[in-house]
Amino acid sequence: MRAVRYRKAVVITTVAAGLLLGGLYYATTPRMYQSDASLLILQAGEDTFSTRMTGERVAKDLMATYRNMVGSEVVLEKAVQALPAEARIDLNGTPEKEWPKQVAKGLTVRNVRGTNVLEIAYLSKDARAAAAVVDAVVTAYLDFMDAMHKSTAQELLQILTKEKAGLEQQLRQRESNLIDVRSRAGELVLREGQEGVNVAVKRAMSLNQALIAAHEKRLEAQSQLAAVEAAVRNREELPRYALTMLDNAGREVLLQRIGLSNHDAMAVSRVIEQLLANRAKLQSELELFGPAHHRPRETQEQIRAAEQYLESRQAALRDRVQQLSHEELAPILVQMARQQLEQAQAHERALMASYEKEKESAIGLDRTMAELEILELELKRLRGFHDVVLQRIKDIDLGRESGMIRTAILSRPQVPLRPVWPRLSVVGLVSLVLGLAAGLGGVYVQELLDDRFRSPEEVQTQLGLPVLAMVGRLTPLESAAGPEAIHVHVRQEAAETEPFRTLRTALGLAHGGAERLVITSSEPGDGKTTIAANLAAVYAQSGKRTLLIDADMRHPGLTALLGMRRQPGLSTALNAEGPVPDSAVACTHGSVLPNLDVLPAGPRPVNPAELLEGRRFSELLAWAETNYDQVLIDSPPILVSDAAIIGRRVEGVVLTIQPEKNSRRTVARAAASFAAMSVPVLGVVLNRPTAGKDDDAYGYGYGYGYGYGYGGEDEGGDPPAMSRPRLVMKVPPTEKAA
Repeated sequence: MRAVRYRKAVVITTVAAGLLLGGLYYATTPRMYQSDASLLILQAGEDTFSTRMTGERVAKDLMATYRNMVGSEVVLEKAVQALPAEARIDLNGTPEKEWPKQVAKGLTVRNVRGTNVLEIAYLSKDARAAAAVVDAVVTAYLDFMDAMHKSTAQELLQILTKEKAGLEQQLRQRESNLIDVRSRAGELVLREGQEGVNVAVKRAMSLNQALIAAHEKRLEAQSQLAAVEAAVRNREELPRYALTMLDNAGREVLLQRIGLSNHDAMAVSRVIEQLLANRAKLQSELELFGPAHHRPRETQEQIRAAEQYLESRQAALRDRVQQLSHEELAPILVQMARQQLEQAQAHERALMASYEKEKESAIGLDRTMAELEILELELKRLRGFHDVVLQRIKDIDLGRESGMIRTAILSRPQVPLRPVWPRLSVVGLVSLVLGLAAGLGGVYVQELLDDRFRSPEEVQTQLGLPVLAMVGRLTPLESAAGPEAIHVHVRQEAAETEPFRTLRTALGLAHGGAERLVITSSEPGDGKTTIAANLAAVYAQSGKRTLLIDADMRHPGLTALLGMRRQPGLSTALNAEGPVPDSAVACTHGSVLPNLDVLPAGPRPVNPAELLEGRRFSELLAWAETNYDQVLIDSPPILVSDAAIIGRRVEGVVLTIQPEKNSRRTVARAAASFAAMSVPVLGVVLNRPTAGKDDDAYGYGYGYGYGYGYGGEDEGGDPPAMSRPRLVMKVPPTEKAA
C-alpha cells in the first residue's frame, strides 16, 4: 500500500486507460438480444395403471438426451426452413448448408438442475429474430418428438401383435401335449397342487429308508452275537449282557427261562404306566393347589411307593440273574442272539425284494415324469411371455396419442426489449478491475526493479524514524584537509550549510537534547564523516564546548579529513597504562576551531572492537561528558560491529542515508539491527537530495564529497560519479539564489 501511495500516478493512469478502453468497447460493440423459452418433458409411468392415468415420472435420466436432441442437426434444419426471411439476419453471408451450424453457435440449451425443465435461449443481433429463432426451434423439436414416438409406437404394436399370435399357437400345442402325457402316466401320477407326484417313486423311497434301518438292525444283531460268543469264550460276566444288550422281547424269554412269569412283567408295566400318570398329575396339582395341599402330597406318596417297588423288583431281578451259573446262562444268551440275527436277516431280505420291485416300476415311469415336468415348465414360461406381450400392447395403446413422451411449453419466447450484451455495468466493472490489476502489477514490477527511497516520507514510513535534516550537495572547497575542509567554518553564511544548523536544532529537541551522539551510516561512502565534522562545527559556533571523536579506527576518515594522520589519538589513549583522563588529554587536539577539540583515531590497532568494548572506553566517554558540553563520535558503518558497541554507550545514534546509493532493504536491516540491540536511533539524515526540474519527482544523487573509504574508496575522498536520477526536494527561492 505504501508503494501504491507513492506510485499512485501509475495506478490512476492504468485505471483511466482501462475505463477508456472499456468505454470504446461498449460504444463499438454491436448490441446482442436474447430470447428464451422453457419446456417441461415428462415420461409416462411404467409401474401401475393408476400411475399412468394420474401422473408421470420425471425422466431425469434422459434429460441429457433430450437436451442434445434440441440442438441436433435434424431439428435445426427444420427450424431454419420454417424461419421467415426477416428473421435470418444472423445468417446473412453464410452458405445455406451452413445455416444449422450458424444457428447452433447462438443457441443455448440447458437443463435446470434437479428438474425436467429445458431452457432454450438464442442470442441474435435483432430482437425479433431472436424470438423467431427460439419459436422455430421449439416447434421443430415438438414436431420431431411427436413423429418419432408415434412411428415407434406403431412399429412396436405390429411386432407385439405378431408375437402374441405366435405365443398363443405354441400355448395350445403345449397344453395338448401335456394332456397326452398325463393320460399315459395314469394313476401313478397324482396331483398335489400344481405339481405331479410319482407314487412308485415315493414307495421306492420309503422302502429304501426301511431297508437302511433293517440293514443297521442286522449289523447290530450280528455284533451282539459276536460280543456274546466272545464273552462266553472268555468267561466274562454274562449277567450284564442279559440285562443291557438284549431287547425287550429277548428279555421276556430270559425271564421265563429263569423262572419269572409273564404276570410279573405285566404288573411291572402297569406300575410304570401308573407312575408316569402320577407324575403328570403331580405337576398339574402343584400348579393348581400348591405344595402344601393334601392332594399333591398324596400323589407324591403314590409316586414314591411305585419307585420303591420298581427298584426292589429290579434288585431282585439282578440277584436272580447273578445266581445263574455261567454254564446255565451262556447257552440261553447265545441262542437268543442267534434268533435275533436270523430275524433281522429275514426282515432285510424281504425289504430288499420289495425295494427292487418298486425301483423297477419307478424307473419305467421316470421318462414319462421327466417329459411331464418339461412340458409344465415350458407351458409356464409361454404363459409368462404371453402376459408380458399383452401388457406391452396395452401400454402402447394407452400412450399412442401422447407419443409416450409428453412435452409442455412452460414459457413461450418473447421479443426482448433490452440488449443482454454489452452491459454497461459489467463492462465498467471489468474495465475497472483490469485497470486496477494492471496498475498494481506495474507498481509491483517497479518495486522489484527500483529498491530506493523515493521521498523523505517514505524513509520515515519504511524505517519508523524521523528525518532530522536533508543535506544537499556541497560545493567543493579549495582545501582538502584540515579545518579549512569544513564547510560551515569556511562558508558560514552559505545556504548549503543551513541544513547542519537544522540538524543541530532537531537534535537539541530530541530526547531533551542528547549530549553524546554517534554519527553512522548503513554502508561506507554515505558521507557520515562530513556530516559529523560539520555538525561538530555548528555546535562549536553556538558556543558549546564540543569534542569530536574519530572512533573508526579501521578506516579513520575524520582523521584524514582534518589532516591528523600518524598522530596519537583514541587507540593510543585506550592502549595506554596510565589514567584515562591523562591519556585522553594528551591525545586530544585542542582548539581546532573555536570551542572544538578533536580526538583522532590514532594508529590503527589490531583489535579495535575489543578496545571499544573495554572499560577504558567507557571511562573516556565519562571524562568527555564531564569536560565538554557536546560529544560527537564518528563511528564505522553499521555493518561493522564497532557501531553497535559504541551506540550502547551513548544517548543516541544519527543514521546517515544517501538515498540514491543505499537500498531500502539494506537501510531497513541496519535500523532493525540497532533496534534488536536496544541502541536508540534518534533519526535519519538524508545526504545529497538535490533540486531538479520537477518538484514532485524524486530521484537520487551521491554521497558526500568526504565519504567513507570502504570498498576501494579513498579515505576521505568522493566515490566515483555515476549518472543516476537524483532526489528532488523543494528548495526555497532564496536558497536557490544563494
